This record gives sequence, structure tokens and C-alpha cells, in this order.
Amino acid sequence: MHKLVLFLLALTLSWATPSVSTQWVEDNLKNPKLVLVDTASDDVFALEGHIPNAVLTPLSAWRYSVGKHFLVRDARSIEAHMRSLGIDNDSHVVLYSHINSPKDFLVASYIYWAMKHYGLAKVSIMDGGFNQWNQEKRPTTQEESISKKGTFVAKASKSDMVDLAYVKAHIGKVPMIDARPAENYFGAKPSDGVVRLGHIAGAMSYFWGNSIEADYRLKSLDVVAKQLAQLAPNKKSEVIVYCTGGLETSYNYFVLAGYLGYTNVKLYDASMREWGNREDTPMRAYVWEMFAK
Repeated sequence: MHKLVLFLLALTLSWATPSVSTQWVEDNLKNPKLVLVDTASDDVFALEGHIPNAVLTPLSAWRYSVGKHFLVRDARSIEAHMRSLGIDNDSHVVLYSHINSPKDFLVASYIYWAMKHYGLAKVSIMDGGFNQWNQEKRPTTQEESISKKGTFVAKASKSDMVDLAYVKAHIGKVPMIDARPAENYFGAKPSDGVVRLGHIAGAMSYFWGNSIEADYRLKSLDVVAKQLAQLAPNKKSEVIVYCTGGLETSYNYFVLAGYLGYTNVKLYDASMREWGNREDTPMRAYVWEMFAK
């Protein structure tokens, strides 16, 4: 009977949906292939507790600053960190946030993208985060989790990240989606750490928060699909996504590539903190744009 239960649990992890429920996580807590990763700060992790056996990861382990912008860390650094979390190539990682601010929420989606970028096939985000877990009175602990040493081998994708030169060369050729609030896209308000107003020339606006409810749970698949269909109607065509500095657009990446199944989504990691602080990058303000090749 015990072997049958383990087999059924393993079967549920043979493929990974991008979003999993709190109930699914509780049902799979004893599965040896499941690795729960908490994205809180050290203080919040200690104060609020965490899901049993969850390991903690800081955002700083995943990216570093380059002048005014940020970039994902190199393969060897990410590989070493993922191994320290107990992750193997066949692990199913479930990320979750303690959502005390929008940034807290977005850290999980950035790490989701980074793990995908470096070749982990099975990555999910727990819908509603630790807040939802707590509201439902599911088990928590303040005991430190001890993880085994993982064996993950990183291999960077060449198809899901682009740089400034690539974006500049593809203006007007592929749809680009800005994940910032509409006021930042339009140019009515500057983005944090960005000198120039407006957006990348030709880019469209889709605020990352349009995909979630007030409690940070995903809206229904039909609703999100309809919202994005006018901006990117072909799921097989290339789409470039960007934001202020990588976090906001990581959620649009998660929604497009994970939730909706778009197959050619590219993230501009440096985003406006690079683009909007230069004078040689085409920008427009006070206009709403749609892509027309």
C-alpha cells in the first residue's frame, strides 16, 4: 500500500503545471521529488514561519547589479545555489512568497524564470502564496529545514532572454509588452531608477497585475487569455517582455510561457533600468501603441 501511494504521488509529479494550489502542495508534502522554496527575507521567514521542509532562497542569489540595472547570475553560480537547496534535474520545485508587498510576490516569478532559463523542467508557483496557506490553517513550522545536497546541472537557454542590442534590432519586427503600470508606460510618471519617461518605441502595455485577483491569486485561464489575445494572438510567434528591472516582467513571462502556453517568449532582463537611462535607445511617451508588423 505504501509503495502504491508513493507511485501515485510520483505520477502527479511526472509533469508540472506552472501554478499549483495550496491543497496540491499539502497533498504532496511527503513526495521525495518535491522541493518547496520560500522566497521571503530571513526576518520574515523566521517571524512568520514556513511550510514544513521548505528551504529559503534570497533574491540576491539569483541576480546581481550592473550599474543601474540587474542581470541574472551565471550558470555556475545558479547551479551551486540550486544544489544547496537540494534540487536535482528531476526535482519538482514549488516556489511561494510571503506577500507583504507586490515585490514580495514578484520575487517568486523571477526565480521561476531563472530556473526555467537554466534548464529545470518542473517548476511551479503556489497560487495565493504563504498568505493563502496561512488563511486556510495549513501546517507551518519555524524549525529550520535541512536539505540534502542536490545534483542539478545548469544549462542556459539561448531562447528565453535577450539583451539591449537584440531588442533594438527587433523594434517593429516582433510584439513587445511592457509590464509596468500604465502611468509608467505612458510617461505620466517616472519608473524607479529610470531617467527617461515613456516606453520602448512600439511596445504595448500590459500591467502584470492585470493577471491576478486582489488576493494575488491567478485569474481564470479564460480571462487572462482574452486579456492578452489582442496583444499577442499567435502563441507560437516571438514576444519580447520587459519592465522596470526584471521583476514585473517575470510575471508576464510566467503567465504567457507557463500559464497560457506561449512557446517563444523572451525576457529583457535589464529592462528600463538599462534602456531608459541611455540616450541612444528609441522611446515614446504620451501614446498608446499596438503592434503592427
